[in-house]
Amino acid sequence: MTMIAELDQLERKIQAAAKILDRLREEKRALERDNRELKERVRVLENSVGREKSSSDLKPRLHDLELERTSLLDERRAIARRVEEMLVKLSILEKAVHA
Repeated sequence: MTMIAELDQLERKIQAAAKILDRLREEKRALERDNRELKERVRVLENSVGREKSSSDLKPRLHDLELERTSLLDERRAIARRVEEMLVKLSILEKAVHA
């Protein structure tokens, strides 16, 4: 494989990695938005639990929201790890191009 072909292949890989990073960043923004919304919903429910006489009716819903929030936070952490891994790989590729 010629140097030009190798550089073209590397460029395609870098572009693919950049697209993946863009998608992951968008997913991260969406998860952060969802997390903010869930935090607000939990806050509202917590406030209403204190005012409701039958707070036991709201406890299952509050528990479900807390589980959903935990799940979203786990997904967010996983995406952040994937983005970091991709950035490391991208850095290695860039070093290889400039070597």
